Amino acid sequence: MQFKDITIGLILIVLSFFVCSCGNKSSETTPASSQSEQGHTIQPPQTIPEKSSDAPASNARNPYVTGKVFIIDSTGKPLENIASIATEKPNAFDEPIARGNLSGPDGVSIIQIPKNKAVFIRAWDPILHYFPNNYFEIHPTDADYLEDMQVLMLEASAIEFQLFDEEDQPVMGENVGLMMYHPKLGPWWPCDGHTDMEGNIQFKPIPPGMYNLRIKTERGMILEIKEVKIPPASTINLGKIKPN
Repeated sequence: MQFKDITIGLILIVLSFFVCSCGNKSSETTPASSQSEQGHTIQPPQTIPEKSSDAPASNARNPYVTGKVFIIDSTGKPLENIASIATEKPNAFDEPIARGNLSGPDGVSIIQIPKNKAVFIRAWDPILHYFPNNYFEIHPTDADYLEDMQVLMLEASAIEFQLFDEEDQPVMGENVGLMMYHPKLGPWWPCDGHTDMEGNIQFKPIPPGMYNLRIKTERGMILEIKEVKIPPASTINLGKIKPN
């Protein structure tokens, strides 16, 4: 099992750029004190070998691996009502193939995943107040248990800006899509919204971290912004945005 740290700087169905909405995604990020979105690999936790059993050989083997996920906030406090999830890709919006229970006061969520299947385990806040800062890469195994995992959750953030077209006119009352790209792992989190009559728009909630942004308007105008740093629990104003 490999641990990936989605540090600042940040649980894929190929989704249409405009279909996904910030407000109703079932969704990742970076600690304020760490380097920006640099993933790293550590020695995988050792799986616990299957326990011997005196049950008759005719009994079917357990087809699932069980894992315990401890879910905490940036102060180390356990978080309630957060679920562990498993996806087939590391991005923040893949449909889970397995879900654990909502965590209680101890911050623990138990998840079961199919044996001998590669997955990524993270945590998921149903109300998107928090985003996971790290995930665990699980290699195929036929063990019954995984080593305990800890997922750090960081508070969601927002981005806002004023959008102008090629003629320096505000893009008024138009649907705008935002795709946040992880520097190494590609498409990470999608959002959409509408500009007001002055071209102002805000996207929230979004995961904190370091991202490349791709903005696409209803009329087909595309803009890209590189290396935008989004701290946890913040609103970043990018000011006036227009094509070069």
